[in-house]
Amino acid sequence: MPTQQTGAPDLSCSILVASCDRYRDLWTPFFTLFERHWPDCGMPVYLGTNCARFEHAVVTTLNAGADEAWSRRLRFYLENLKTDYVLLLLEDFFLNQPVSNRDVAEQLKLLRSRNGICIRLFPNPPADYADVLHTRAAFRVSLQAAIWNRSRLLELLVDEESPWDFEISGSRRSQRWPSGFYCVSNPVIHYRHVVERGEWFRSAARFYAAQEIGCDFEARPVMGIFKAGFKKLVNWLRIFGNKIRSRWLCIRYPEKLTNAG
Repeated sequence: MPTQQTGAPDLSCSILVASCDRYRDLWTPFFTLFERHWPDCGMPVYLGTNCARFEHAVVTTLNAGADEAWSRRLRFYLENLKTDYVLLLLEDFFLNQPVSNRDVAEQLKLLRSRNGICIRLFPNPPADYADVLHTRAAFRVSLQAAIWNRSRLLELLVDEESPWDFEISGSRRSQRWPSGFYCVSNPVIHYRHVVERGEWFRSAARFYAAQEIGCDFEARPVMGIFKAGFKKLVNWLRIFGNKIRSRWLCIRYPEKLTNAG
């Protein structure tokens, strides 16, 4: 395994890979790539799921039981962590470039110094002004890779919500805090989103089939060509729409940008 001298990890933060048993086929490739691109991570790493266990030297499995409610499972995982901060990842975000402990630690230090709530480590959507996420931003709360103040993330959760509900409704709920949400301008963690609503993206399936990292392509379907094309169009429109909304918010509500944390 390659080594990376990128600074000591900050043990006030743990890493939580939020998952469920239905996505167990992604665990082996996810952690194969995690070890490849972040071999010196050093922070405690947890995999949250239902009842299945994942045997790995550096991964602790948190079993929430058979509960199908995504938000309740996430609450269980977070309540069983000991650190003040958590770097939240999803199991279908496959790392594809080396991760620097120093870069992650710098963002954690920044979040702590501002008494912030969240700092997004992948700019999707990007910040609205400098590194600030506008109070009224549509995806102020996002499940892209981010470091969270664990107690504040717990406050945002509402039982019975899906991940998509959480991003939309959680963004509205986050307006109770006029400050504290940030986003990097350049990715600190690089990854590829490989599955959406239970289906492999076609390009991701082709790419990772040749990598021999333990993908099981019998476990879930590959997205059809027309659906994949439609998804690309929708994603482009979403990105374009977010840029327009961001510019409008900065003009219409400039007072909301005093987000010092």
